[in-house]
Amino acid sequence: MKNQHKFKQSTVASALLLATSPTWAKTGGGQPPDDSGQTPASTSNLFMSKSHPINIASIRLDEASEKKVQTCEVPKVKLNQPRPNSILSLAFDPKKEQAITLQFEIANIQATKGEHVLLLLHSRCLSKKSQIKTLFSRNKLALDANDIQVLAIHNVPAIQAVQPSTRIGAATSPATQEIMLEVNLETNKLAQQLDAGNDTFYFQGALLKKTDFDKQNYSLVNLSKLEAIHVTPKACPTKEQFSSDINSVNEACKHLPTKTE
Repeated sequence: MKNQHKFKQSTVASALLLATSPTWAKTGGGQPPDDSGQTPASTSNLFMSKSHPINIASIRLDEASEKKVQTCEVPKVKLNQPRPNSILSLAFDPKKEQAITLQFEIANIQATKGEHVLLLLHSRCLSKKSQIKTLFSRNKLALDANDIQVLAIHNVPAIQAVQPSTRIGAATSPATQEIMLEVNLETNKLAQQLDAGNDTFYFQGALLKKTDFDKQNYSLVNLSKLEAIHVTPKACPTKEQFSSDINSVNEACKHLPTKTE
């Protein structure tokens, strides 16, 4: 039995990107334990240990974009749950039409014998309770499943783990790699999102076996922690403005369907 989900295309992400991306899935779900309490044998993979969660190591502007958009200091404020692991704060001139590039560095991608797919997930809305059962991911889905869109898809080919060292006492661990995903934005489209009340955007990385991705089975996905980007027009936000923006509920999120159709 699967938990059925449909992830609609986010109108925010569609307007934000230079080119639209496919939604995460038309249907989805997972393979919960059977009546015996045992997880199906097909779940035997690298996610079972929960010891190697992937990580969005950094979100930054590329070198050319640093001259067009200002990176702001993030004030220390109390954050509501679910709380982003880190926040990138940006300010830009809404009257200028410019193209910028965001770089997402995904790290701690563990070596595996099977082919995998790396996804960069986006939503303007969060859910206090995970809407999908991710059995073997230490980090749970914090994005609202009704508003998820895939911003980038990267195929991760099968790679061999590092051979154990012959040195006595040497620690051994699986090989890991880092992948850089780039997302192109238009600042005039970003200005439209601010006018619509969308000032904070949320992200999680997701890694899963290609066979599971093809079957739209997300119960075995390996998720990163929640990350966020906060945007303000003209100048960097004051502490009060930042706190108000980051902790307010987006009006659009109040009108999302209670369940996917």
